[in-house]
Amino acid sequence: MSFDNKNIRERLNGWLTMLIDVEGADLHLKSNSPIRARVKSDILLLSKEIVDADSMVSLVKALTGDEFENFKVIKEYDGAYSLDKEYRFRVNIFMHLDGYAVAFRLIPSHIKTIEELNLPKALHKLTHLRRGLVLVTGTTGSGKSTTLATIVEEINQTYNRHIITIEDPIEYVHNDAQSIVEQREVGTHTNSFADALRAAMREDPDIIVVGEIRDLATAESILQAVNTGHLVFSTVHTLDARETIDRLIAIFPTNEQNRVRAALAATLEAVISQRLIKGIDGNMVPAVEMMFKSPQTQELIRSKRDSEIPDAIEKEGTSFDSITFNRALFDLTLAYKITEEQAYQYASSPADLKLMFTVSKEYDEKFHADTLDEAPSLKEE
Repeated sequence: MSFDNKNIRERLNGWLTMLIDVEGADLHLKSNSPIRARVKSDILLLSKEIVDADSMVSLVKALTGDEFENFKVIKEYDGAYSLDKEYRFRVNIFMHLDGYAVAFRLIPSHIKTIEELNLPKALHKLTHLRRGLVLVTGTTGSGKSTTLATIVEEINQTYNRHIITIEDPIEYVHNDAQSIVEQREVGTHTNSFADALRAAMREDPDIIVVGEIRDLATAESILQAVNTGHLVFSTVHTLDARETIDRLIAIFPTNEQNRVRAALAATLEAVISQRLIKGIDGNMVPAVEMMFKSPQTQELIRSKRDSEIPDAIEKEGTSFDSITFNRALFDLTLAYKITEEQAYQYASSPADLKLMFTVSKEYDEKFHADTLDEAPSLKEE
């Protein structure tokens, strides 16, 4: 079925509305294929309509506008699309074997609170910071952008700050509350993350939010910002705290890495790593590792002992509110949020998690109590 430019927009709006109705997160369109969506971690058929190659060309032209010719050259496009005042979408367009494909990620207009997202209460600590570096990490679709927006919005609603965000593209929209929030989009309002960061130093910010650390220039500019007393939030596509530190240091040339280690040891306030799991009740459950700054983690970073960071996080849980992924998964299992099998699937170290279950008296008592509840005759005996 072919659509012209006007009709393809109408159909697109219809598909996006269907996505919202089924509480989906992503809409996937590709040439000569039916409409699919990601709903609670699964890819499902949303509509049997087939979007042919000509219709996909019309759609891509409508979405890229004046940038269509440039898209044909670089073959990648990131942007945003508004269905109405309430619903916005992040858009990525790319080429594949059979033509064009477009992925839409729903960005809710309401920014949920830490409690509404079932995130750890310890994240409130991040809103009190005045300087340093905070990294929110995870794979694509792990919810890191949502978590970061939630923290920024709590600051906006609570404190008198000047916040500048640098994004590609702008996702969640923050309206001024107690703070001033200025959101800049790479390609529209600035040429690059690094350029915007350098300019921000002359714009009197208290807080700078960088959508993603992608290159050396951005990483260096962030370190300069935190070294001059600013609070910087950013995201990295990494799995946990240890990998995040290794990855960030590896961006720099070898002869610069000791300097970077020293800077991170002094300024890194927290690494928050997140994974989303489809819980027992069918809803998405966040499993969150939190590494908060401590004398021990500072020394481990400075002395190149990154491999010891998970053990330090586990030991410092009570004192600094830090928690490993394994501990977070263990707690979610005890709370009947996820199954033990899911915990192993998402664990950083399944073998270590197995040991936690094996030696835990709390887990053992809970398991046996549940077994007795399910078999009354055994309890009577």
